[in-house]
Amino acid sequence: MTLTASTTIEAKAPGPHVDRPTLGGLDQLLGDGLAELDITQAEHDLAVKRYGELATVLDETWAATRGSNAAFPQGSFKLGTVVRNVNRDDDIDIDIVAMRDIGRGSISQEELKREVGDAVHAYANRVASSDPEVVESSRCWTLTWPGMHMDVLPAIPNPAAHDLLIPDREVRTWLASNPSGYAAWFATRSQIAEFAHTLEAKRLEIEPVPQWRRRTVLQRVVQALKRHRDVYFADRLGDRPASIVITTLAALSYSGATDLFGALRQVAAEMGAHLLMVDGVWVLPNPTQADENFTDAWVTEPQRAAHFFEWLRAAQDTFAGLEAKSGLQHAIPMLESAFGSRFARGARRGLVDELAAAREEGLLRMRTGGVLAAPSGGPAATESRPVRRHGFAGGTSSH
Repeated sequence: MTLTASTTIEAKAPGPHVDRPTLGGLDQLLGDGLAELDITQAEHDLAVKRYGELATVLDETWAATRGSNAAFPQGSFKLGTVVRNVNRDDDIDIDIVAMRDIGRGSISQEELKREVGDAVHAYANRVASSDPEVVESSRCWTLTWPGMHMDVLPAIPNPAAHDLLIPDREVRTWLASNPSGYAAWFATRSQIAEFAHTLEAKRLEIEPVPQWRRRTVLQRVVQALKRHRDVYFADRLGDRPASIVITTLAALSYSGATDLFGALRQVAAEMGAHLLMVDGVWVLPNPTQADENFTDAWVTEPQRAAHFFEWLRAAQDTFAGLEAKSGLQHAIPMLESAFGSRFARGARRGLVDELAAAREEGLLRMRTGGVLAAPSGGPAATESRPVRRHGFAGGTSSH
């Protein structure tokens, strides 16, 4: 067996620049833009409500089971990396695992999926569900409301490995899966401690969706990368690299930086180095499930690898261009092109608020050439003069 690491795609160094955005300024713009994409408290509460209601119906469906059935989130909700879907009017997705505590020899993959489907349809027919559309896919069921999608994946325990077994896409064999272990690994890479609470409803244990009130740098980096990917592939959604690939490579590359833009550039520069070529096949092992290859689809669809590296180069070019751009206000159009109008709206609002605060503190200055900026703390690159405060009607303020 031949094992080699892929070649790192080097990030391009920015060219000469004058008065480029400060690191703190770019961090602020990126953070404000990503915050605009965050799920709101109302959306979070609604998702948890619907997820809990579905869990109750699952519990009723599996009432005869003597084991500990469970429903819990996985994916971006579990990791705290939710980012709105550009192609679905900025709606949100939530991934749920529906686990029946039953032995693999007692039920087939097809039977388990049918049982979960019966519960999903039963829930959708209840008045309290708000009449979601139900769609069946290869291995899960999807509930769709305006602004929200919920994927429900059937599973059973895998006692031998203390994880899960899920149906394959043909619903013929069991595949090992470890979403909780992956979330714990990601939390470790984020250098934070994961927290979770457990609620009990009848025989069903329901773990509420984690509330990541404060995003870590790594969580924001993953959100930025996924959003850039979605905008980049807006006209060819089928070519998008999988979120699990981007998330895993970002977590492997993250070295603990505390500044968002610096971490984003560093991660994007090193992501490619964590992809392995084994006997001519791209491999990205699941850090918590060694025999699972997150890039297995690249074997039968080699164009997926080409699309990933195409996007990664574009992302690196975007971040290099941001650093070289002159003036924070001139970076906004580039942010909009890379991350979409909603992101840019948040970044622009944050910049306006920052300038307003600086004006109130008497710190805002007008640089020669008409560029407004708050002092960065470093030496002035151009001559500047204070901006006078103005009263409500536009006159000079008396204080």
